[in-house]
Amino acid sequence: MYDQYNRKIDYLRISLTDRCNLHCRYCRPEVSEHVPHNEILRYEELLRICRAALQLGIRKFKITGGEPLLRKGCSDFIASLKQTDGVEQVTLTTNGTLLAQQLPALIAAGVDSINVSLDTLDAAYYKELTGGSLSSVLQALRELQAAGIPFKLNCVPLAENGLTDIMQLLKLAHSYNAPLRFIELMPLDCNADLQGLSGSEIRKQLEQAGLELQPDAQRYGNGPASYWRISGYKMPVGFIEPLHNKFCAVCNRVRLTSVGMLKPCLYSDAGMNLKRLLRDGASDVALLQAMQEIIYAKPAGHSFEVEAASFNMSQIGG
Repeated sequence: MYDQYNRKIDYLRISLTDRCNLHCRYCRPEVSEHVPHNEILRYEELLRICRAALQLGIRKFKITGGEPLLRKGCSDFIASLKQTDGVEQVTLTTNGTLLAQQLPALIAAGVDSINVSLDTLDAAYYKELTGGSLSSVLQALRELQAAGIPFKLNCVPLAENGLTDIMQLLKLAHSYNAPLRFIELMPLDCNADLQGLSGSEIRKQLEQAGLELQPDAQRYGNGPASYWRISGYKMPVGFIEPLHNKFCAVCNRVRLTSVGMLKPCLYSDAGMNLKRLLRDGASDVALLQAMQEIIYAKPAGHSFEVEAASFNMSQIGG
């Protein structure tokens, strides 16, 4: 369907859980309260919402968290969603630490592609930045490559490690011929002490290092990244810049949080509690109408270039 600004909305990001096994400094505090399990949408509720979304023209689904692989039954849910009439694509975003052990089930479920978050190849810095183990992520990448599953690498570049991490990640992505995307740091009230790098700053550093960059008009996925080609590297390099290259005018997505809030914009206070509708006995017609209203009312754009968003993982939902 189209929203009030004539943007075609065909992409739904679904948060399966607010929980994560990492504590990345840029998105999650060391101590956070978890949502009780009974407040999380059940899989049958998620599928009912997805069926309504399909009636509204949404055909592509991204499974996120928290860390979605922490939730038992994730691959079974993906299989059920893939088997639903009208679904064109189901993809997954993960931090990769649990991916190797669950990859066979995800392949059997029919997952179309996987995005893996990876900010550094320095094991000590990875531990300090995320609290996790780099080796488990690297193992998952090797197994993804061996299995022939398409994947992308997502990096949130920070000024504190700068060009060192960027060059190492470029070489890794080149070895796998996997698209690498640099995602601009989103200002949250939990990361005020960190400084991110914009796409233009990264491109300037690469050019100063002697690399040639050319824009690449091709799209590689459903997201808002602008892609470039870099001399000497096989894969495209994407930049997702919600602050310095604001893409709200062409945004095609809405988000469903793990507690059932349908949010037309990640950092908008607007949203609708679909869980309440479902558990109060709403009919399919009422659910469809409610979703249609909130999607149509999607705001023109975010405002977190002006004010950092308050951190609440259950509200953000991946």
